[in-house]
Amino acid sequence: MFLLLVGQMLQAQFYDDRRSHWLVYRHEVGVTVGLTAFLGELGGADAIGSDGLRDWNFNQNRFAISIDYQYYLRKNLSVRANFLYAYLSGDDKNTKEAFRSNRNLHFRSTSMELTGMMQFYFLREEPGRKSHFDNRSFTMNVYAFLGIGVLYFNPKANYNGEWVELQPLGTEGQGISSQPALYSRFTAVVPLGLGVSKKVWNYWMLGIEVSYRKTFSDYIDDVSTVYYNNDKIYAERGEMAAYLADPSLGYYIDDSGSQIPLNSTEEGMQRGDPEDKDAYLTGSFTARFFLAGLRSGRKRSNRSFF
Repeated sequence: MFLLLVGQMLQAQFYDDRRSHWLVYRHEVGVTVGLTAFLGELGGADAIGSDGLRDWNFNQNRFAISIDYQYYLRKNLSVRANFLYAYLSGDDKNTKEAFRSNRNLHFRSTSMELTGMMQFYFLREEPGRKSHFDNRSFTMNVYAFLGIGVLYFNPKANYNGEWVELQPLGTEGQGISSQPALYSRFTAVVPLGLGVSKKVWNYWMLGIEVSYRKTFSDYIDDVSTVYYNNDKIYAERGEMAAYLADPSLGYYIDDSGSQIPLNSTEEGMQRGDPEDKDAYLTGSFTARFFLAGLRSGRKRSNRSFF
């Protein structure tokens, strides 16, 4: 009877330990390296501008890196603080659509994003344990995340070999006469995405993550509304501002290679689409580390002195 009671107590302790095992691994840090793809007015597909992925142009992919800290609230639920440093760019030279190509605008921007996210795991693998789904043949992490944060951006364009900040120039007439003030270079951003990862060594995991990041600004590429009177921009801001506001070619090239005159940049004509806010994609490789590994390493180091 005594042995049976002890056995039941040990079994209960074993299951309690399994249920609380994840608490040891609540703290996690990660680094991601990958690419961004801007989704806005500039560049895009060889068609009239459209929303989202339909307007993705592969030539606009640029570099991104991020670091994050993650804290697990439950086995399958965590909160995550993330800092992303990325380049975004767009260029009308990358599209054959007549009006966009004639517009001939371009930009690049160094962007910094700080976000807080909630992350939910459909499958979760812990160091030293099999998946809680008890799949003995293969275990991995599969998760989704959603968050909100702030993005800083600073669009620039090349003028005579020098990259010039566009926001102070007011290329759509901002800050001139009765026009709206210069736009802010800060905006809210909502990241959402999916990821998979796999433990590769003790407390280390490698994986892949993709995300769509929706912003609340239409000026990440410095393009949003209509053309302003270029003579007034010239008089108020100078030759450089006037050129960067409207560097249009005045023609498009048809299928036979002929130049067809095109005048679509007069005052009041469409320059961008203020109804669609800018967004961007990220695709990254991730490396993650459970901070419990540091404590484990210290314990092993201490034991080595005895």
